Amino acid sequence: MYLEDCTVISHEKINDRDYILTLQTEKIAQEAKAGQFVQLKVADIIDPVLRRPISVHTVDREKGHLKLYYQVLGKGTEILKRTKAGDTLNILGPLGNGFDLTLKDSKALLVGGGLGQAPLLLLAEELGKRNNEVFLALGTRDELSLKNVICFDNVCKEVQVATEDGSVGFKGYITNNLPAIIESFKPEIIYACGPNIMMSKIKEIAAKYNIKCQVSLETRMACGIGVCLGCTVVPAEEGKPYLKACVDGPVFWAEEVVLDDWI
Repeated sequence: MYLEDCTVISHEKINDRDYILTLQTEKIAQEAKAGQFVQLKVADIIDPVLRRPISVHTVDREKGHLKLYYQVLGKGTEILKRTKAGDTLNILGPLGNGFDLTLKDSKALLVGGGLGQAPLLLLAEELGKRNNEVFLALGTRDELSLKNVICFDNVCKEVQVATEDGSVGFKGYITNNLPAIIESFKPEIIYACGPNIMMSKIKEIAAKYNIKCQVSLETRMACGIGVCLGCTVVPAEEGKPYLKACVDGPVFWAEEVVLDDWI
């Protein structure tokens, strides 16, 4: 874990609410794993006082570049979107536990919901290096949220999308088509990130088909280092102590956690 002042290399606007921030940070870029996150101070100001947790989108380890994909959701990210190339941002990371990457010479199904696509690019890249076939299934509200999906084309065998308004791909939720994808692609493991209600359904489908499944939880975090207890997660095993998304996760095996409890 490092605390660094990082230079902004670029700040790309994907659509009216989504941005990709590229930072120069050799240490964090070198060590960051798929599924981990950083805590970013949006500006050198007192309000907001808390840092913002943002998933690692991908890295260029040779150049020391760290890409963060975020969505403007509140006061902090509204300030962050004004950042420009050449500015300096202070970040803490890499934090949390990432995805299991032991899979080799096999097939992996990645499922993202909206901003849940953020940590899946580095995951797809790392799985590809281990000679795995990767299928991405991505569901979003509308076409706007798919402006960045092109980045997956070179690292995934196939990309299938769904939009709630039917503007691109098939109309509806991506989980509606998962059984057909599973029966055709036959993945050994499913990795998912997105709204909790979506991941609850994916957990159910994975169990039905007896497929291993990991979920990356989208939950509010304050400190990011396990001190504030603001991101507690209910364990599936009764009697076990509560888990903390920031240090025990944000990635968990689906059977480890109670997802329905949040709906």
